[in-house]
Amino acid sequence: MKIEKDATKKWIAALEKSKESGKNVNLSRSAIFRAEKPRRQRAKVTLLKLEKYAKDNDNIIIPGKVLGTGKITKKFNISAVEYSKSSLEKLQAAGCKIVDVESIMKNNNVRMIV
Repeated sequence: MKIEKDATKKWIAALEKSKESGKNVNLSRSAIFRAEKPRRQRAKVTLLKLEKYAKDNDNIIIPGKVLGTGKITKKFNISAVEYSKSSLEKLQAAGCKIVDVESIMKNNNVRMIV
């Protein structure tokens, strides 16, 4: 349980740092608000939803957990607070890059999926 809290705090701290740089300020603020919620109230995004809304070469942040329901065919960069074991395997098999939130927020075309 402590490990998850520490990971969430690091994710939020990285968003705070990117917000200070002036890029994607509104997106950072919204993602921080959603990630600070209790674990039960955070977004849970399935691979089905990612397949539907994500495009190739997108930069996506998810202020919650990525679940492994469905399959993925698109390649994109993704950062989330948590990943299920099956979602990580499927994302990596599809060629998606799991990156830290700090590096993904440096891009101009970042999308949040909740």
